[in-house]
Amino acid sequence: MRNIQKIMTLLFICTLVTATLLVSGCTENAPDTEDGKSEIISLNDIVDTEWQWSGLIESEPAIQSVVPDPESYTITFADDGTYSIKADCNRGSGTYTLNNNELTLISGPITLAYCGSESLDSQYLSLLRNVTIVSMDNDQLILGIGNYDDRMIFVKYESLSDEKDSEALSSLNGTISSMEDGDSYPLFLLESEEIRNSGFAKGIKFVVSEETIILEPNGGLFDIDNVKEGMKVRVFYSPMLTKSIPPIGQATLIQLA
Repeated sequence: MRNIQKIMTLLFICTLVTATLLVSGCTENAPDTEDGKSEIISLNDIVDTEWQWSGLIESEPAIQSVVPDPESYTITFADDGTYSIKADCNRGSGTYTLNNNELTLISGPITLAYCGSESLDSQYLSLLRNVTIVSMDNDQLILGIGNYDDRMIFVKYESLSDEKDSEALSSLNGTISSMEDGDSYPLFLLESEEIRNSGFAKGIKFVVSEETIILEPNGGLFDIDNVKEGMKVRVFYSPMLTKSIPPIGQATLIQLA
């Protein structure tokens, strides 16, 4: 976790005095309010925002490092207790629990592609698995690691719920009722009670392009040629749908049940 010199751009190495200031000013478990009590983090503080990993503060030795490509390492929390992440060339999701300022991330399905020797994907995923606490500092999300004073720093990309043209993904559960060949890519029709309750009585068709990621329940990659009618899946997709009946959307991530 601490061996990051080869894969991260070193911002600075603190002197003893700087380290003292860093620990006292940046590594407290949670910011204090004026009455001396810790500021409680609520769901509204963290959900519906794409958080980009911008830096890492380590206490022993006192080092603060910057992430060269913050947009390649993101986390987005949903208010239903799930989260989605981007770890360089990999995508994944999981669940979380938030109790006051205590945060636990439970990893779920994730792709296992090799992103190159300079990638920080392995370190990023390892750090997330050890998150224990969360705080906010000037609109930055601070995730505390383990029992140490190490901190992951995230900056806000955009408030997804406030953007009309947001790239936030929607998701639906259903059963693949039919498969067909499109002009360029295959499509499948997804149907379920959840989809009907969403106003799509005849289901939704999803395009499966070369950029669509298909995951087995254990997190392994699955080939579109093995996707069959009758399979139960959860589809993550752009909320932009055609006005046809049934509407057509682009599947970004498909999780097999």
